[in-house]
Amino acid sequence: MKLSVHVCEECGHTSIPARLICPSCRAVDFREEEREGKGTVYTFTKINISSVEFKHLTPYYVVIVDLPTGERVTGRMAEEVQINDVVELAAMEQGAYIFKKCG
Repeated sequence: MKLSVHVCEECGHTSIPARLICPSCRAVDFREEEREGKGTVYTFTKINISSVEFKHLTPYYVVIVDLPTGERVTGRMAEEVQINDVVELAAMEQGAYIFKKCG
């Protein structure tokens, strides 16, 4: 599955998710580009106790994924994960990126 990356028209800085103002140059014009939703786990946290609205998901993992193009994206996983695991975007749920292990 592909994910949308927002690229500043002025300086080329990339953002996931979209921003109103570029954090690099303060410009406001962006274009959208698609990237492969595949990358490696940079870090993760296992959530065992959650707020009421996410209790049905526990335990789950919050992951930060490095994309090959240099961006980092925060997402969620249901399966056990380790640093450097290769993962791919599986779905979007209520604005959250849902990843799964490759293979």
